[in-house]
Amino acid sequence: MNKNALISIIVPVYNVDKYLSKCIDSIISQTYNDIELILVDDGSPDNSPKICDEYARKDNRIIVIHKENGGVSSARNAGLDIAKGEYIGFIDPDDYIVSDMYECMVNAIEKYNFDMVVCGYDYIDENGNVTRPYKVKSDEILTQKQFVSMQFDMPPTVRHVVWNKLFRKSLFSGIRFPENMHSSEDVYVICSYVKKISDCVFIHKPLYKNLVRNGSATHGGLSVESLALSFKAHNKMHTEAISLYPDLKNHSIAFLLDVCTLKYNEAKSKVAAMDEPEKKKYRCYLNDMKSFIKKYAWRGLLNGEIYWKTRISYILIK
Repeated sequence: MNKNALISIIVPVYNVDKYLSKCIDSIISQTYNDIELILVDDGSPDNSPKICDEYARKDNRIIVIHKENGGVSSARNAGLDIAKGEYIGFIDPDDYIVSDMYECMVNAIEKYNFDMVVCGYDYIDENGNVTRPYKVKSDEILTQKQFVSMQFDMPPTVRHVVWNKLFRKSLFSGIRFPENMHSSEDVYVICSYVKKISDCVFIHKPLYKNLVRNGSATHGGLSVESLALSFKAHNKMHTEAISLYPDLKNHSIAFLLDVCTLKYNEAKSKVAAMDEPEKKKYRCYLNDMKSFIKKYAWRGLLNGEIYWKTRISYILIK
């Protein structure tokens, strides 16, 4: 292992003072010491900025950026702009990692000389309990096609997120997170990056601990507009996948319909709880989402990966 390979770990920070110390502690106590931790305070109104500064005074590997609020994409881009590492990692501020996560990932990426490594993850509740146990097995070498296909697995496997992956910074040239997004922004980055690689390695150990909390961006905290924008992100993932590998069409459509229907139902419930003037404002988003689902439902009508009753329910969605 190249002991001198620096990893830049970027953490966007906003309104997470309850969780932030645990996240930072898990990073600075890594068995792999050659890291720079970039904490990007995205105009957080709580005690998070103070916590960031306190840690930076104790550990010279920590860099803190204080900026006006611009969203998670803006924060991550600010971190990318100053990152000096050979490798890039991303951690969400309410999550944490096991002590040898980055040692395992650097070992793997250098052993196989690949350009990306993916690790397993646990979902945990606010008490630290694992809610979905991860099945540990041997490392797996994935071709580009296998990785692209596995992005559409249900339940998820490799995931179309950045936080359970290690990237080469040199391949991040020209890649940035879209700053108009508040959901599924990772999709655009993964789509761009994967086109630059041929193989990757999947470490089947839950090295990343993903906190499931109500009100977070991925668990009920998104606006109707953000849910609608996520349709575009997942459609991009689908269209780019089948442009590379047309035979993945059925697998990707099955995923696309499943995910977009979940997001549509979440948006629908939010609109239903609004006053009538607000409902009129947001019905256009619902109509667009519904039309999107029905369009792909007709395309997937003969898709054997989708249970036949589910195919009909997509077409009849209200």
